[in-house]
Amino acid sequence: MTDMTQTEVQIGGAVPFWAVFKRELALYFRSPVAYAIAFAVLFFLSILFNGYISQANQQAPADAGYIPGLLTFLTFLIAPLLTMRLLAEEQREGTLELLMTLPMNEGHFVLGKFLAAWAYWTVLVLVTLIYHFGWQMVGIPDQGVAFGAYLGAWLYGGTVIAVSMIWSAVTEDQIVAAFLGAATILVLYLADIAAVALAGSDGTAWLAGFVRELGLQAHYGATLASGILRGEDIFYFVGMIIVALFITVRIVEIRRWRS
Repeated sequence: MTDMTQTEVQIGGAVPFWAVFKRELALYFRSPVAYAIAFAVLFFLSILFNGYISQANQQAPADAGYIPGLLTFLTFLIAPLLTMRLLAEEQREGTLELLMTLPMNEGHFVLGKFLAAWAYWTVLVLVTLIYHFGWQMVGIPDQGVAFGAYLGAWLYGGTVIAVSMIWSAVTEDQIVAAFLGAATILVLYLADIAAVALAGSDGTAWLAGFVRELGLQAHYGATLASGILRGEDIFYFVGMIIVALFITVRIVEIRRWRS
């Protein structure tokens, strides 16, 4: 944020918010890391997609949720890479102190950075739609499943990005932030397995249900990925984003006033 002038962050919330958003989004598309992530993801998906098409040999049904499902699994790598520098870099370089002199609150700062990362994710999800049209080689994909799976992948990405940003706010070390973000996402991804283990123990059925509902797959893999739209799943993802951003804002606020 060192290149952000007083003029860019003048009066009103919208101006400083958009200043942060535009700056961060521009940094993504100027960064070789962002292009490397996109290339690696699309290359990996292409290999698996071609392998699936070859094995199907026009006999298996077109699985419209296949690519979004793979994409959501890869978020444990993608999201930490997208967010590890967002706040950790500001802390390491001491630019958080600049916020003390600008008419911008922590919410605008965090929200602008989050939406920039989510915008990059949105572009990545939209690019993968090319595979959806590629399913014509196998058969006609179920459009309902496709809509649910891609909507879920978009919300899923926003959720894990918001969760990963917490760790970028906690530590100045980008590698540590990325590692902790990836570990947290994997824990949320594997919550179903933990819930099954807990369900086998006496008196822990309520805990198993809680752990399962807290996990990502209970609200994506079991429903949205199959084209089943439920309000509670949308609420889960939106709620997780809000809670994660609230935590991040509080952490930034604490670090800002301690600096």
